[in-house]
Amino acid sequence: MKTKVVVIGLIENDKGEFLISLRHEPKIKEADMKWDFVGGAIDFGESPEEALKREIKEEANLEVEIGEMMPMCYSKVWEHDIYDKLHIVLLCYHCKLLGGEMKIGAYKIKELRWVNKSEFKNYDFLQSINLFLEKINF
Repeated sequence: MKTKVVVIGLIENDKGEFLISLRHEPKIKEADMKWDFVGGAIDFGESPEEALKREIKEEANLEVEIGEMMPMCYSKVWEHDIYDKLHIVLLCYHCKLLGGEMKIGAYKIKELRWVNKSEFKNYDFLQSINLFLEKINF
C-alpha cells in the first residue's frame, strides 16, 4: 500500500471561468476520460502551494496565485494495476490565473477547457471533484 498527497487547483480566470482537464489514463479506469482540475502529487520537501504552482506550470503552462484551500479534503483507497492499493489524500485550492499561454504539458491530459460554473453539470467529473464542486460558494 502507498499513500499519495495530491493538490489540485480550482483555477479562475478574469472572466469568471474555471479550468478543467480531461484525463486520459487507461490504466486507471476510475479516472480515464473523466474531467478533473489541474494538479498532482506533492514531491518530497514541497509545500502543497509549491507543488500546485509547479504542477499547473508543468501540466497547463500557466502561472497562478494560490488562494485559500477549500475547507475539506478527499481520501480514498483505490485498487488497480499500478499499485496493489493506493491511498489518495486530495487537497483543493482556489487559484487566480496570472498569465501564461495555455498548452497541454502532461501525457495524462487529453484536453484543457475554460468553463463557467453553471456548466459544471454538463461534465463527467471524477468522484472527488464532484465533492469539491458541491462546496463551491463563491
